[in-house]
Amino acid sequence: MHKDVDYVTPDTPLKKVAKIIFGHKHTGFPVVDPVSRKLIGFLTDQDILAKCFPSVREYMEDVVHAQDFSAMEKKLKEILNLNVEKVMSKKVVSVREDEFVLRAISKMKVKDIARLPVVDDGKKLVGIITKREIFRALIGKYV
Repeated sequence: MHKDVDYVTPDTPLKKVAKIIFGHKHTGFPVVDPVSRKLIGFLTDQDILAKCFPSVREYMEDVVHAQDFSAMEKKLKEILNLNVEKVMSKKVVSVREDEFVLRAISKMKVKDIARLPVVDDGKKLVGIITKREIFRALIGKYV
């Protein structure tokens, strides 16, 4: 697990997160409360892109305009002015630092995610683990 974890806070502007994604080649970040450092969400590049598309309600109310892809792309400027809290996933899958590595990979497979935040018993962010790290930890001792 990486203990030196990049993270964002709920009030971080999405434009700043987008720059970090490009600069660090990350595709997502844990969202932590700035005071308690507790994990409260997760934000990915896909969460940002998903905001371009209309909600089901918007689609039902105006099918024709809801399929206007040009308007969706123009909406990106507005979206990038939002803060993380408006876009982040609040139902975060995480693992505790004392859980079995196979439990972590199991959660990743079931939820189709590539990395998991690692938290302590108080839900404070202590690290992040990736599929690649799990592979190396499990298989590395046999090769």
